[in-house]
Amino acid sequence: MGTTTLIDIIGSMVIGSMLLLTALQMNDTATKNTFQCQENLTVQQNLTAIIQNIQWDFEKIGYCKEPTLISDPARYILYGDNDSISFSADLYNTGTLNTVSWYLGGYIKGPNPRIRKLCRKVDNNPPSEANLGVTQFSLQYFDAAGISIPLVLATRRTRRISPSGARQDWCQET
Repeated sequence: MGTTTLIDIIGSMVIGSMLLLTALQMNDTATKNTFQCQENLTVQQNLTAIIQNIQWDFEKIGYCKEPTLISDPARYILYGDNDSISFSADLYNTGTLNTVSWYLGGYIKGPNPRIRKLCRKVDNNPPSEANLGVTQFSLQYFDAAGISIPLVLATRRTRRISPSGARQDWCQET
């Protein structure tokens, strides 16, 4: 009788261990899924925030409470290329024109070496930099008929590039 009891105990321990391992595996899988869903949600929320900010600025391109300040539509967009834009707009409906610039800033140290800061500069204020996981920022330009406009837009403004390739502030062409 002693050996069957011992075999029953060993068998119960084996089955119990297998059930415990199955429960731990299910817990690990559920935890991984939770973290992945949270990461996806964070990326979606960051993207939504960026889009809302850009849309808020872009829908004001060429708008001014005092329309006589920018009567020439060719002067709405001051500069534009495939990864940056500068334009005139009355952002705060005050009758004062603001110069708004959007561009990609420097790289951010982290697990993904391609992440860059998305920068927004209004007038002569320091740029506000968004560290929301942006790896690409590209723009396309179209005329009123929906025909693609080749880059770079012909304007009187350009940006200065340092020898290292780093972006500097906007400047007038001479």
